[in-house]
Amino acid sequence: MEIFHLVLRNLLARPVRSLLTLLGVLIATSSMVLFLSFGEGLRRSLFQELSRVGPAIQVVPEGTEGLGFGAYPEITPAQLQALEEAGQALGVRALVPTLFLSRGGFDPQTSFFFQGLPPGVGPDLLYPGVRAKEGRLVPTAGGAVVGGKVAKRSQLALESPLRLSPQVTLKVEGLLEESGGLADNLIFVPLEALQRVLGTQNFSAVLVALSPGQKAEEVARNLEKAVPGLKAQTTGDVMRFAERALRISDLVRFGISLVALIVGGLLVANTVMMSVYERTREFGVMRALGARRGFIFRLVVLEALFLALLGGTLGLALGGMVSYAINLYTFAQVGLALSAVTPRLALFSLLVALSLGLFAGLLPAYNASRIPVVEALGRV
Repeated sequence: MEIFHLVLRNLLARPVRSLLTLLGVLIATSSMVLFLSFGEGLRRSLFQELSRVGPAIQVVPEGTEGLGFGAYPEITPAQLQALEEAGQALGVRALVPTLFLSRGGFDPQTSFFFQGLPPGVGPDLLYPGVRAKEGRLVPTAGGAVVGGKVAKRSQLALESPLRLSPQVTLKVEGLLEESGGLADNLIFVPLEALQRVLGTQNFSAVLVALSPGQKAEEVARNLEKAVPGLKAQTTGDVMRFAERALRISDLVRFGISLVALIVGGLLVANTVMMSVYERTREFGVMRALGARRGFIFRLVVLEALFLALLGGTLGLALGGMVSYAINLYTFAQVGLALSAVTPRLALFSLLVALSLGLFAGLLPAYNASRIPVVEALGRV
């Protein structure tokens, strides 16, 4: 306990320098937590949304694996017909060609995401649990069914006009109940309307709903053999692709936050080194009174670790609060929490902060433990 008392006394004896160093570690840690929390939040939200999507297989143009509904419309009517024939032979429940269209900017308040559905198909086939709150569930040739959140934030009601292009205008025929999923932020419209807007007869993807007892992997491989040039990916394939992409993005974000971590480490090293220089005579007296070199070494390292641990803990708390504030906004706008401070992220952040303090304190601690007693006592 005596060594911890000395650590606190030495840090409190230089409050301004200790506070500035603490702030450096705090900012470095909180920025790292915030950067990496987006990866955790995206991973959690994506996997939750994928688990809610009904069709177990989505067929996309080869080379666009993992892009899903955002793929460019390259599936031709001939390929769709071949898929339908292959699906009928395999006994699948349904094949649903689809198109996606986005309108607006980056602001969720002015952004609209349309999904085109063939005649007679409703969003409940793709997103289980979706129910109509008002009006129709299945859009007709001139109508649209609007997700609960997009209807609320854009103040859409039954009979409200939706202009997809100068030539194509639809009316809202149905409003969905909020389900907490992706469907809350989508507008479901006739597939033919989106094809007119995009000037194509092609499709972005074909969603395959399986019959009871069918295995997704087996059906997917058979569909690929039947129609060359297309890739049938299961929900598991999409999850694995997304996980690889998120890991790469995690490394990029960690690389960006590494700059702040290096700055924080230099601040800790500078504080500890200056502290060692100013306390040379003190260390000499301690050595003259019988303190061993190992005791001096541990004392200096513990000072660095204490600053790093305290700054890391406060940085984790600050990052968590900012993450919570971001989630309040994103959940209100798009119904998704895009940031998450998970236990593994919290543990990783604290370990990084402690490593920062350890490496920043090793050299000053080594120098302090090697100061000759006679030289130290001779300094004024």
